[in-house]
Amino acid sequence: MARRRPHTRIGLVLGGGAARGWAHIGVIRALHEAGIKPDVVCGTSIGALVGAVYANGDLDWLEGWVSSLTWQTVVRLLDLRISGGLLGGRKVIQIFADKFAGREISQLQMPFAAVATELDSGRESWLQDGSVVDAVRASIAIPGIFTPVWHNGVWLVDGGLANPVPVSVARGMRADFVIAVDLNNDILNGRDFGGAVVDTLAVDPDAPPPGSLRKNGQPWPRWLAPSADSRFTRDVRVPPPPSARLPSMLSAVAQSIDIMQVRITRSRLAGEPADILIQPRLGGMGIFDFHRARPAIEEGRAAVEHMMPAIRARLGLDGF
Repeated sequence: MARRRPHTRIGLVLGGGAARGWAHIGVIRALHEAGIKPDVVCGTSIGALVGAVYANGDLDWLEGWVSSLTWQTVVRLLDLRISGGLLGGRKVIQIFADKFAGREISQLQMPFAAVATELDSGRESWLQDGSVVDAVRASIAIPGIFTPVWHNGVWLVDGGLANPVPVSVARGMRADFVIAVDLNNDILNGRDFGGAVVDTLAVDPDAPPPGSLRKNGQPWPRWLAPSADSRFTRDVRVPPPPSARLPSMLSAVAQSIDIMQVRITRSRLAGEPADILIQPRLGGMGIFDFHRARPAIEEGRAAVEHMMPAIRARLGLDGF
């Protein structure tokens, strides 16, 4: 049986990264299998969503649900808007609202915090009380994609603008040993630009081609259609396309968000390091690839296994 050092309060920090956040499920699974159960959990954006579900004791449900998603399912869950953001997020949030059933953060099975950003001031906001669903909805409000959330007199947007991997929040929750998950470590290295090496996941043979039709037989709008370079490859040199096409609006926004997340994450982690930093290799997974949960979960598990010797040593675990 594992035995941790006395008085160690373990904090689990789940970073932002949209669809890459399904890797958090694999991370949590691998930690539990090693006998490591966090005492507090906090997260930004998708990390807040997964963290809230985990703190509510519903990780099994979440893994089953995300593993069943297809591209068509994801698109049907999107609710398009004209003002505030491309997507309202109402349909997705309703699924989780039904699961949380009006629960307050104080009613969760373990201490939890979500991070959001005040749109007017740029200050980060730690949401540690009130409605679980409201906190998660604010934390995932990616600017330009999801509409902002009005909360306590201010507009809140995605916490990744201020604190993508909120180690400081875990410290503030009195965690003296912090395990943080950074989903953005290699996402820029995985870009398919002009013959660069794409170092990512395995090809999904069932992924629909860019020309896939909707249920009504009509093609997807170009800005929503799955891109050809969102397929997973590993260590393959991809030549430039015969004719370079202008990126779709959603693709340009997604790549811009990736760049922002990488820069802010590196800056914050340099000043606020975790005791253990877990970095799944998710370079070829787009922020809207929510239908590719299985490989992301496996990458999360593999990242923990890679770091397990360091985790054991730092926690003083024995009996393995």
